[in-house]
Amino acid sequence: MKAINPIFDNKNKNKLSVTHTPNVRKKPVTKAEGRKERCDKKKDVKIPFNDEERVLIKRLAKMRGLEPTPYCTLLIKKALKEEHHFPPCYYNPKGKPYPAKLEVHYHDQLFDYKVKWDCSLKEAAYRIISFMLTIERRLLL
Repeated sequence: MKAINPIFDNKNKNKLSVTHTPNVRKKPVTKAEGRKERCDKKKDVKIPFNDEERVLIKRLAKMRGLEPTPYCTLLIKKALKEEHHFPPCYYNPKGKPYPAKLEVHYHDQLFDYKVKWDCSLKEAAYRIISFMLTIERRLLL
């Protein structure tokens, strides 16, 4: 008698010798072992601002059709391209931060300013942005 379902047919089992391989777990790859990093990865710098500066950044960003984070990124990139003279300013590290997402090239330039001015990365970014905000504020008036 022949089975209706071919799975239960004993004659076909011998013909279809299916070899099942056991589940093989791959070893977890750590960063040191070669997990690749994107070449265009951006690095965050969280820059603290007081309430007045945050309002100004929001208004200026809105005028350009941007959100505050891309606007801060734009200001830093623009300042680093033009290589202005950035005067020292008061830095309060306890404000609410806005991030700036910089490519490696701009982050390296910001690091050079950090070393040159002997301050933190956030303070160097704040010094640059505060100078650029004084320039951009003139556009608002």
